[in-house]
Amino acid sequence: MIKEREPILEKISVANQTMLSFLSYAGALTLYQWFLHQPVNFTKEEKLIGLIILPLWFLLLEIKELGRMIRTTGYLAIFRSYATLTIIGTLILALPVYLIPLDTVSIDELLLFAIVSTFVLYVSKISFYTFFRYIRRKGYNYRMILVVADQYSDQLIRQIAETRDWGYRICGIMTDAPAIIDCFGDDFTIVSPKTNMDQYLVSQTIDEVLYCKGESDRNEIQYILNACREIGVVFYLQSELKTFRELNLRLTTRNYQPLFAYQNIPENYFLLKLKHAFDFVFSLIVVILLSPVFLLIAIAIKFDDNGPVFFSQERVGLNGRRFQCMKFRTMVIEAEAMKLQLVGQNEQQGPVFKIKNDPRVTRVGAFLRKTSMDELPQFFNVLHGDMSVVGPRPPIPSEVKQYERWQNRRLSMKPGITCIWQVSGRNNIPFDQWMKMDLEYIDKWSLKLDFKLILKTIKTIFTASGQ
Repeated sequence: MIKEREPILEKISVANQTMLSFLSYAGALTLYQWFLHQPVNFTKEEKLIGLIILPLWFLLLEIKELGRMIRTTGYLAIFRSYATLTIIGTLILALPVYLIPLDTVSIDELLLFAIVSTFVLYVSKISFYTFFRYIRRKGYNYRMILVVADQYSDQLIRQIAETRDWGYRICGIMTDAPAIIDCFGDDFTIVSPKTNMDQYLVSQTIDEVLYCKGESDRNEIQYILNACREIGVVFYLQSELKTFRELNLRLTTRNYQPLFAYQNIPENYFLLKLKHAFDFVFSLIVVILLSPVFLLIAIAIKFDDNGPVFFSQERVGLNGRRFQCMKFRTMVIEAEAMKLQLVGQNEQQGPVFKIKNDPRVTRVGAFLRKTSMDELPQFFNVLHGDMSVVGPRPPIPSEVKQYERWQNRRLSMKPGITCIWQVSGRNNIPFDQWMKMDLEYIDKWSLKLDFKLILKTIKTIFTASGQ
């Protein structure tokens, strides 16, 4: 029941729109010179502005979330987003023109670029919007939603079910209302309100819970909200919420219906978008700069035992999504079969399996583990969108099955290559403390903390202090 998300499409969309903006700038300069009957010739200053546009527009597109697969956003709202982005970006570009000044770059050129860029980006987005509406109608690119309903919820359920281009799929309806059961029982799984919500959310792949009862029950809301909060599932409440002012809420809409979202994960979307942009750019730079190191490690692994260079293992990521996690192979080929014979030597508490002097580790593998360089291929997982540079380590499915309820919340944030645990002694830390470190990272997350952990990780690599 675990489905794959496609965040890589958002990164591709941002990259494509960035290139469209760059081409719009070149086109605007060409049009401007053509209007003045001048030969097309770009000055060094104009080329410099073009180079600035690439990272600037990439960052602005990420911050404005214009790479995401829009679901219910209207055409006018999309246009306003692009107009706002272009105004901000153009004002930033205009600063050096006034302050330096750049004599060969005129404000008229920038204004023409703003018009062309807004038009090109808007048209391209609407084209993609039309395409993805078609894709969603075919059943792809969706989010799983559990609806908590009563007899008054039939209209909203029907809207979600019938409007497939919103990109939502109802995985279940929690209700005991006969009218709802009779109307939707043949099409959707009916979940009893007596079901243990904590266990149900852990056992299913659920992205959002929508409470849309016409007659709300405060105790029931609090119970479901606590279950969502503990493991990091987004909770939507179609209600006035006047008695829930103490909660940290975010207002959103679905088909112009006012909803409040509560989620117990970092809520600063501006900074989270910066984190995602940094992940992509940083990983791309690492892969390019360290490509010779990748090659040397691959040769060493092959020379050691002539086995596969990479080891791919199914891991559990954001909200239970499974993906193939890449590593340089550090163990003998038959390592998984040997694991059954070594279970009694496990030195780590909890569901994880760790042995200090693991006999399955190869000679090259021991060095790679000591320096943490076996994790380098996971930068490809970051580029693909499955992981982040910094975040809780992705567990294997068998470990997740043994989690206590509170430990599932570590899956509410995208897994990372490094985190607090990686730079704090690793195997010397008890499992429960490891889990608490991951939750501490989620609760205290900031860009400053990410950079601090990256620097500590680099130190660990160069001092070969990994365990």
